[in-house]
Amino acid sequence: MFFRSLGLVPLFLSLFFSFISVSWGENRTLVFPYQRTTFIEGEKSVSFRILNDTDKTPYLMQSSVELLDEGSGLDIKENNINIPFMVTPPLHKLEAGNSYTWRVMFIGDNDKLAKDRETVYIVKYRAIPPLDKNMRENNSSIDVNTIQVLHFKVYYRPKQFANLTIENEQKKISFRREGNNIIVKNNSPIYMSFESLAVNGVSVDYKELFKPIKPLSEQIFISDSKIRDVNTITWSVLDELVLELPKNTSTL
Repeated sequence: MFFRSLGLVPLFLSLFFSFISVSWGENRTLVFPYQRTTFIEGEKSVSFRILNDTDKTPYLMQSSVELLDEGSGLDIKENNINIPFMVTPPLHKLEAGNSYTWRVMFIGDNDKLAKDRETVYIVKYRAIPPLDKNMRENNSSIDVNTIQVLHFKVYYRPKQFANLTIENEQKKISFRREGNNIIVKNNSPIYMSFESLAVNGVSVDYKELFKPIKPLSEQIFISDSKIRDVNTITWSVLDELVLELPKNTSTL
């Protein structure tokens, strides 16, 4: 089991389980298991455990389930109706030094969800710190820049695909170009995420790697490299433990 710690981050900076961790500094605050979370059709729930690794700072943890903007992989859609999951409890005070396990429960109708591919949802946590003494005396509100926001992906997978692995399914990824853009086609029914993607030896901008490789779909990746006659794509994806699989080389 892999664990990841998170320091103080801005409100809108999101962390996704699909990406290798980045150091946020020396001060540990929130720690959580680091792996892909897949909900198999027919299950009742999945869970997330978070540890408050501070000495004396409690957090009010506010949780919800949202829809991912698959175009950017970074944003959340505004329209969140008919989401088939709920997090319990929606509010919980996480004391310093304590951990807590939230349940993400399925409350939807399996028959209304895609049967030929995975569907992705975002479990969102807002870790709200207490007001300090000076803020209370001045009747101040909490600075949004001190609120930690965590986004975790949950993949709903039809039971017919329960045993698929990313290592095998990555073979169904193919590439083509449109101008200086790389079009990635995923003929697999499951989502995948790039750990690296380079065109003619030039890596794409790291923000591009947040875009999901959507199942049975195409995704556009913007390349900073001028695509020449000989075009080599070097790429790797992350497995279920969020570890990089061996690099692959494809030719356009």
